[in-house]
Amino acid sequence: MNIRQRLLPALLLVIASSASAEVTRWYTADQVEQGREIFERKCASCHGDQAEGDPNWRRPDADGDYPPPPLNGNAYAWRYSLEQLREQIRIGRKREGQPAMKRRISEVEIDAVIAFFQSTWDDITYVLWQSRQLPDTVMENAAYPGTYWLEHHLSAARVNPGSPMKTPVPGIREVRVRDDYIYLSEDGRYAFTGRMIDLSDGTDLTRLSEAVYTRDQVRDFAPNHVILYAARGNEKTRLTIFTDTSCGYCRKMHSEVPALQARGISVQFIPYPRRGAEGRGHKELSQIWCADNPNQALEAYFEHNQLPQTRGDCSRSAAVTAGYELGNRIGISGTPLLILPDGERMKGYNKLADIVEELKLPVADK
Repeated sequence: MNIRQRLLPALLLVIASSASAEVTRWYTADQVEQGREIFERKCASCHGDQAEGDPNWRRPDADGDYPPPPLNGNAYAWRYSLEQLREQIRIGRKREGQPAMKRRISEVEIDAVIAFFQSTWDDITYVLWQSRQLPDTVMENAAYPGTYWLEHHLSAARVNPGSPMKTPVPGIREVRVRDDYIYLSEDGRYAFTGRMIDLSDGTDLTRLSEAVYTRDQVRDFAPNHVILYAARGNEKTRLTIFTDTSCGYCRKMHSEVPALQARGISVQFIPYPRRGAEGRGHKELSQIWCADNPNQALEAYFEHNQLPQTRGDCSRSAAVTAGYELGNRIGISGTPLLILPDGERMKGYNKLADIVEELKLPVADK
């Protein structure tokens, strides 16, 4: 007996007890109509006009890839939070041949597409999905013993865990601790680490959580703390790179910047002194960020090993400390580290062609 069958009587009771016998949904009728039109143009050829998916979606082909699944509530879409659904549309699913849509439709249109296929869900499926939405599942310590015990055991290490969030697994919560994730039983007794994988389609749910967290942290970093090399012509997308002067591959990565700019990619650098406040990198990065022209100063260092004649104690030097703290929050293990707009990461030196491929941009301009 699956979870939907076990919860069916309770959910029917919830729905039947509603005075209006209707479930309030997050989207509007206008969003559904907009999403229907976008779905017909962008998605229906694979997922069907009514999001019914391929009839054989459970059967992999000779290469181990799966046909497009239903999005009408008959597969596993109801297991994911609204943000996870958005992320899946942005990045695609390689095993199912679903292309990444982040460069094809806007965030507003992504929400409209979700509104459309969720409009095909019955109330039971929708209530079950709604019961595990992240924004509504932050628990107070008194109501969730798992948080109390986690804080108790980590207090000696001066670690403050994040708020526990529901996961698609009944009775299991996810909480971020420093740059890692811990999964907790709701009775507060058990905690375990590792990756949460949805075996029905191979999705790494922990990676999705990491990407969303990283994206939001980088997005909120102060714009005046970065060194920005703007795209030439219209900006197609933006790439973030954590860099350090004591890093040889950072120098090599910087040499790709002009080619990235030529492809319409803006590149913003965030300073990350790998050895902390006492290391050589912190002092050198502060000198560069305090230069009259930080862009030229960064180029001069990586191209000619020349540092500007500044003391590195200006107001802009705060960016170096802020960058170091940000890198530690998201769990940097080395530089350079490339952060894509969706929060996904590319570690180390990467060539232009590989970056363009990850960004889903054309390999060559037409």
